[in-house]
Amino acid sequence: MATAIHVEIDALFLIILFAIAYQSVKNVSQQMRRVLFRMTVYGIMISLALDIVWKLIDGVDLPALIPLNKLVNALFLAVGIGIGCIWYLYVLETLGYKITKRLALLILAPSFFFTALNLVSIKTGWIFGVAENNVYYRGPFFWLQMAAALTALLVSFFHIVIRLIRKDDRTPRREVRKLLRFYIIPVVGTLVALPFTGMPSTWTCGAASIILIYLDSQDHEIVRDTLTGLNNRKTLGQVFSEFVKQETPGAKLYLFMMDLDDFKKINDTLGHPIGDQALTAASKLFLKAVDGKRAMVARIGGDEFLIMGFFRDDQQADAFSSGIQESFRLYNEEQRPPYHLAASIGYCAYSQGRTLDEFIAEADEKLYQVKNEKKVGR
Repeated sequence: MATAIHVEIDALFLIILFAIAYQSVKNVSQQMRRVLFRMTVYGIMISLALDIVWKLIDGVDLPALIPLNKLVNALFLAVGIGIGCIWYLYVLETLGYKITKRLALLILAPSFFFTALNLVSIKTGWIFGVAENNVYYRGPFFWLQMAAALTALLVSFFHIVIRLIRKDDRTPRREVRKLLRFYIIPVVGTLVALPFTGMPSTWTCGAASIILIYLDSQDHEIVRDTLTGLNNRKTLGQVFSEFVKQETPGAKLYLFMMDLDDFKKINDTLGHPIGDQALTAASKLFLKAVDGKRAMVARIGGDEFLIMGFFRDDQQADAFSSGIQESFRLYNEEQRPPYHLAASIGYCAYSQGRTLDEFIAEADEKLYQVKNEKKVGR
């Protein structure tokens, strides 16, 4: 019964991961981060498949199955280290490190070493062995295998913790926290399984974490802008409908349309990575501006942003707009970025009966009036 349950759990995770891998391959994006995530999924799939085979043959008293049992265990243990190393590369890529060929080879080196060590163990029994009755057992140096597997996880874990402590802005903190959540199930699963042979492995538990990360990412991508983490266009209709119902005489609904001044120049002269930094910085300033207010911020295009929220009157809305401009000025003065960050802002109040498109069109018109005034003033 225990074997059947173990196999069913592995098979279920394997099917789900196959679907995730299939969807990932269909995505035309070949960004390093996506490739490393896909490789992690492939590694866990291989681990689960080998685990299933092992559970089905281990203990079956047929001498012909002993060589297969040894090979399956050697590959299974080797793949586990490899997954940890690939995940480490994924973490570094997500945190904004440049993955060079030399760095990749350095991080993958332990997986090459343990692949060789586990293959040698087929003869020596150092890491594992298979008895004459075809039953797997742990070798005298199995602790080295477990230490390496945990180290592969913990080193990347410490990178994430350090990034959170330092409050580095290269990666949205939400993405960093999401990486941190990955470790809970595999580490707990590994520690629980240490005293026992045949318990679900680290990467059986890792499959659950990978699935949760994938589902969270898919849900986030539907309503969030990938770069800045802000709402995207898809959220506007629902938020607008809810906000319209919440209008009161002392809280009128306003819409602010904003774009960054000379953003194309930043991209053309400093490059798109610096342009992305400017967009991320601007998004944080917009979020800070609405902190504590009943409002939402969205990125609706390249350097186009939108704020929808409640203000008492035009005077308060104008003060809010001026406050954003002041925050941009202070950012340039204090942070001294390699670019000058500035925004043009146009806004209008909601009129009963207007559609969202009409509301946006009016605010957009106000924005272009501001931009034209800036051009005349140059």
